[in-house]
Amino acid sequence: MWRRAFIGLCLLCMLSKGALAAAPEVNLGYFNKLAVNDYDVMTYWKGGKPKEGNTEITASYNGATWVFVSEENRALFLESPGKYAPQYGGYCAYAASRNAVSDVDPLAWRIWKDKLYLNYSPRVRRQWASDIDQNIEKANGFWPKLLENE
Repeated sequence: MWRRAFIGLCLLCMLSKGALAAAPEVNLGYFNKLAVNDYDVMTYWKGGKPKEGNTEITASYNGATWVFVSEENRALFLESPGKYAPQYGGYCAYAASRNAVSDVDPLAWRIWKDKLYLNYSPRVRRQWASDIDQNIEKANGFWPKLLENE
């Protein structure tokens, strides 16, 4: 746990300020190059238990490949992808509130005011949620600036 926190802090430092222009608009994960680290984004909205998708059921959106557990989930997503996709391109919401980007743990999530937010870890999610509205306001100010730099 301590080691993961240290690695997370290092990632925040490495991915802040100078490296922002290098971050893609959608977090593609380090290993599989799939949105939300190959989790079906619709499973957050349907029952709240995230599940890994089937790499044979995919859709393209916002320059990324998204995977789903079923054709039904894929079709629902494609009806309104901006509604279902996570905020800040699927990067850590807490990191975005600190003007940085960081990868996420797909199991560290929250739907707040009809928007999906992901975080680096459950511990970071708790920290982010302790002042959720202010952290969202900060991240909302940062995220458009990041996209302008691309």
